[in-house]
Amino acid sequence: MSYLLHDVFLSALMGYFLGSFPAGVIAGKIKGVDLRKEGSGNIGFTNAYRVLGKDWSGKVLSVMVLVWDMGKGLLATMLAASLFKSHEAVSYVALFSVIGHIYPVWLKFRGGKGVAVGFGAILGVCPPLGLVLITIWITIFALTRISSLSALVAYFLLPILASALVRTHHLDPANFPPMPMISVLIWWHHRENIRRLLSGNEKTLKKS
Repeated sequence: MSYLLHDVFLSALMGYFLGSFPAGVIAGKIKGVDLRKEGSGNIGFTNAYRVLGKDWSGKVLSVMVLVWDMGKGLLATMLAASLFKSHEAVSYVALFSVIGHIYPVWLKFRGGKGVAVGFGAILGVCPPLGLVLITIWITIFALTRISSLSALVAYFLLPILASALVRTHHLDPANFPPMPMISVLIWWHHRENIRRLLSGNEKTLKKS
């Protein structure tokens, strides 16, 4: 039991610090912009694209933010899988990579909303589940062009899909507990988006 707690603690610490790397802030600095003071104030892909994506270099930087945010979640879970034996360590590194992105110590605990890093982390824990979530996001986004709605639908379905995979023995039960926690975190940090969606004032991400 002590070894398990030790592994979970170390993996959570690793997940937090990998997740807290602020790619959006760095991309903004390259363009001379502080994303925390522009647009929605978020450091994730959507705000990066709205603020920086006015020319090709800004679009490239925005995509790099998306790739890094997904990549750090995937990297965290892959490292945990190689370093630790337990499923718990891998699943909690996924949760804490999302927490690190949302509450980075370097930015006074004001980060992004965790959508992309969550996709990457879940992809590392259970590739089929991660691919299904990403497919859901892409499908809803293609129909609506609303990034927040796409994320809310995907993460609403996350615990349901994870539970189904546990029942069919495609997901270890030890990997399940962080899944609803990730969903709650992401829904909580989309509460302003939910209000705008309900009032019909949520912005779309337009093609350009």
